[in-house]
Parts: sequence; structure tokens; C-alpha cells
Amino acid sequence: METTTPIPAAARKRRRLYSLITTSLLSGLLLAPTLPAGAATPTAAVPSRYVYLSGTLQLGGDPTVGGLLKVDVSNTFAHVSPEGGSASVSFTWTRDGLVIPGATGPTYRATSADLGRVVGASVTAVYDPESVGTVQAAHPLRVAAAPRARGFNGDGTLDIFARDSSGRLLLYPTDGRGNWQATQVIGWGWNSFSLLVSPGDFDGDGTVDVLARDGQGRLFIYQGNGSGGWKSALQIGQGWQSFTSLIAPGDFNGDGTNDILAKDNAGNLFLYPGNGGGGWLAPTLIGPGWERYEAVGAGHFLGTSDLVVLSRSFWGNLEVRTTNRNGWFQEYGMPGGYSGSIGWGWESMARMGTAGDFNGDGDSDVYGIDGSGRLTMYLGDTSGYSYSGISGYRWKGSPVVGWGWNSLTAVF
Repeated sequence: METTTPIPAAARKRRRLYSLITTSLLSGLLLAPTLPAGAATPTAAVPSRYVYLSGTLQLGGDPTVGGLLKVDVSNTFAHVSPEGGSASVSFTWTRDGLVIPGATGPTYRATSADLGRVVGASVTAVYDPESVGTVQAAHPLRVAAAPRARGFNGDGTLDIFARDSSGRLLLYPTDGRGNWQATQVIGWGWNSFSLLVSPGDFDGDGTVDVLARDGQGRLFIYQGNGSGGWKSALQIGQGWQSFTSLIAPGDFNGDGTNDILAKDNAGNLFLYPGNGGGGWLAPTLIGPGWERYEAVGAGHFLGTSDLVVLSRSFWGNLEVRTTNRNGWFQEYGMPGGYSGSIGWGWESMARMGTAGDFNGDGDSDVYGIDGSGRLTMYLGDTSGYSYSGISGYRWKGSPVVGWGWNSLTAVF
């Protein structure tokens, strides 16, 4: 004789939405029972039941053009009363409150149509035609311009810029799977510049650009054409000779345009917000005390909607500072708030930086060049971050991927 173990009522009531997604897919494969010939289908009123969803539905991922946005339902539960049946689950994505056609999955890759727009998401659980519940994801996100990590040659993969001793500007492209493509010469006469940085798309045309400061303190934008070349060069500032470094964080203040952080001789850090057309909004001082820190990269490094600025301290730690794109660093409410370290011993590196995902696993990576010219790629691993915070960050490995890089006068 078969026996059935009763299921506790509490266990029946709480069903994680990600389990319901699988259930709803399988239920569509089941066939309805066959009725005897001539039999009429019984009719009955479907009772209306109360459906509600508990827990916080989180919207995260990379809110930039080309970035992957995600709905996290791992802590959201569907309930129906009276009980009975399994829910089918669907997703809806919106742009400025209007439904985005065809976007029905738990992830959505932002397009150029989303630039500067607010993207939101919701999930709907359906038990029967009259028993439906919908919940909106918290904190819809404004989509920013394409970041540095999208690459310069239009294929969406990591590229590294470098300048050699003769003043040639070189592009080292990758295939997005951990392999280098052929090196390209993309400019001459670049030895007149003392600071170089790539802000991503700074002028709003969808392609990655480069900013360069010359010896007179003039700042120029070199507009990328999206295929590994240039459209034009324009002067967009003067008096920048007091700055010792420029950092390209992405959209630091949340208005949808890419910005620049600039550190001066006294260690003050300023936010220069981009206006989306290759120019500037009013700058602000966001923190002192940066004279002992060297910024080595920025972007959505932890796989969340928060931006990260990585910096190396004078004692060699690789430190993380985060912002939720409100124009300030967020830890402890302080402008220079410190989130934690993800590495030690980095003082041995002559140069460091991050330009995106080298091996194609979805996590951003950090490159380091030692005194002998070896280029090592430190492969990021964010899998433990959502559970343990910055203490859960790990590295997947650190392969040597190049030699002879000590002959270059700039790498960015």
C-alpha cells in the first residue's frame, strides 16, 4: 500500500518564484485528460482567490547601453488563498513607464533606445484567470551611456590602449574569450599628451571616446567612430594642468551621462559631470585625502548597479569604493568612504587598470604590469559578493597574458 507524507501547511504556502518559473514551463507540456465521446465539459465558476507576493523584488545588473539588467526573485515568494495549483510566472520590462515589446524574461539587455531613460521591471504570478498578482521591482534604473568596457572597435569586447616611446597610440583588442587580436596603430604624435583616459561614450553618439590633456593644460576629446578609428578631435577644456590623474567612473551622478573624476596636486577629488554632448556641467568637490591613492579603474565592477572606483593605496592594498550614482561615495555617508580591500601586495605593479571583461565570464578583470614588463590579468569573481559583501570577492586566477609592456609610456 502506498503512503503519502503530509506536507506542512507553511511549506505549501511559500513558494519561491524561481521554482515557479520552472514549474510553469513544465506545466505547459502536460496534456489535458481525454473526455469520453459525447461527454460535455463540466462548467463551474472559478472562485476568485487572493494572490500576493512577499519579499523584495530586486532590479540590478549593469544599467548602461549594452549592459545586462537582471531581476532577482530569489527572496520573493508567491502566495494564494485559498490554496491550490501552481503559478505561472511572467516578466514585464518598462522604459519610462511604457512596456518594452518582447522583453519578457528575467534579464534585459539595454539598447541605445534606453539611453537616459528609466528602466523598470515587474513580475506577475498567475494561478488561474481570476487569481493574478503583480509586484514591481524596487529602484528602477536610469540607463547610462556606453562605458569604457564596451570596447573601442565596436565588437563589445575589452580593448586596451597603449602609447609607445615614438608617440604612436596602439589598440590591443581581444576576442572576448581571453585571446588577443592583432595590434592596431590608431594614432601618431600622442607623446605631446601628459594624461590619457577613456571615459566610454562621452559625446552621446554611442561610441567609445578618448580624453587627452596636453602640456598646456588643454583637454581634448578624440571621438571614436565605433570601428577602431576616429571622427574628429575637439578641445573641451583648459586649465587642467593642476590635475595629476583623471578617472573615468561612468555615470557617477545618475543622470545618464558619463563623467570624469579629477585629482589635483593637493589630493582633492573633483566630479566633472558630462553633459552628454561632449561638454560639462558644474564641477563639485567630492572628497579630500586622495594624495596617497592611485585610481586604477572604475565601472560596474561588482556586477551590480552600483559603480565602483578601484584604487591602490600607498601600502599596496587594492581598495574598493562604491557609489549608488548620486554623486558621492556611499560608505558611511562619507565622500571618500572605504568599502574594503580585494587584494594585497599590488605595490609591485608598475601600472594597473581595468578595462572590462577579458575572458568572457561576465565579470570585470584587472590587469597589472610589473617591472619586468609582464602583463598579468587578474580574473574577477563576484559570485560570493551578494552573500558576503566585499569579503566574499575572489579571483578566479591570474594568468600572464603578455610580455614587453614596460616599453610603453602609457597604458589605459
